[in-house]
Amino acid sequence: MKILFVHALADPHAGGGAEVTLWTLMRAMTRLGHECVLLAASDKEGLKREVIDGVTVYSAKLRNVYLPKHNKQRPALQKVLWHALDSANPFMQGVLKDVIAKEKPDVASVHCLNGWSVLAMRTIKRAGVPIVQVLHGYEYICVKSTMYCGGKNCVSQCQSCHLFRIPHRGLSRYANAVVGVSRFTLERHLTEGYFRDVAIQRVINNARDPLSLGVCATKAVRALDEPLRLGYIGRLDPSKGIELLIGAFHEAGLGEAQLWIAGNGQHDYEQSLRDKWGSERVRFLGRVAQSEFYPNVDATVVPSLWEEPLGGVVREGMAFGKPVIGSRRGGTSEMIQDGVNGFLFEPDNRDELVAAIKRLANDPGLRSRMGDAARESVQSFLDPLGWANTYIDLYAEVSGVVKA
Repeated sequence: MKILFVHALADPHAGGGAEVTLWTLMRAMTRLGHECVLLAASDKEGLKREVIDGVTVYSAKLRNVYLPKHNKQRPALQKVLWHALDSANPFMQGVLKDVIAKEKPDVASVHCLNGWSVLAMRTIKRAGVPIVQVLHGYEYICVKSTMYCGGKNCVSQCQSCHLFRIPHRGLSRYANAVVGVSRFTLERHLTEGYFRDVAIQRVINNARDPLSLGVCATKAVRALDEPLRLGYIGRLDPSKGIELLIGAFHEAGLGEAQLWIAGNGQHDYEQSLRDKWGSERVRFLGRVAQSEFYPNVDATVVPSLWEEPLGGVVREGMAFGKPVIGSRRGGTSEMIQDGVNGFLFEPDNRDELVAAIKRLANDPGLRSRMGDAARESVQSFLDPLGWANTYIDLYAEVSGVVKA
């Protein structure tokens, strides 16, 4: 089967979790003998074609004000102009039609349409190619893709997002199938009136390749008599709840316990965190490979304030045999069994987070048992070939192509 993947960016280092997930999926499908073609936006002129890890990659010049990149701030006027054009960008449809005509895919697997705009749905539909839309975030509903603004989660679509997303509700119906990476993500779109008439609605959780994470066959365990070492890994951003975590850690009053924070963010915010909180007990490590980070902590915390569709760091920590303390927001609670492989807490109640930290600090045996349960519960998230086959079954269902 030949699958055309349409996504915003081709380079995982320029994006984030969605790009890593997409490449994990395409590599797995290539190993299964399917032909993968990726079409993504670029800041380079023309249309570039190359083959990477067996995947044919087309990079097309983005006809908009700028190419959006992770942690890159833009002036307010530029952002307004960008979103206005991205609401329905006719200048990107020609290259999409050309690639479809050349490659003749059996199915289009549409991921993040930022840059291509939702007009891509109409372009693909008119070309007679069935569409599977995969929802990694809230791009159809929100220009920020987060449904989070002013330090709060949006209860419903705001007026500005409604204006910029006028075409999206109708064009979402062009999908033959819609997939949410979590139940929460799918239901949020359906509640807002998107994809309601799409016959096939599925939840397919993302997976990761344990080899790429550096997960070893045995659980990485620190000595149980050592003071607790908590870990946070990911983007440093107010929406991630990093300040909530640091405040709760200090409030827990755990003596020699440490909090290790890996990752980076916008320079000013990251520097303010380092200046205010950096110490021997609260260590900022910068970007660190998962294989170097997780074995050196006892448990991880995912304190997100925004409703993350499916936080990848939850399953990463569990893959290394670490219990995870996560907020009851978005898809996080779909991975954590409270009291079994970690703890859940309500971000509006910091006392719950403090209590969870204390329990892990004061009971090394509990940390060990939860770590074992975490590693066991995450196995389905570490099977990229099985995950890819689930998608192949869906692609075959919508396209009518018999699965090889």
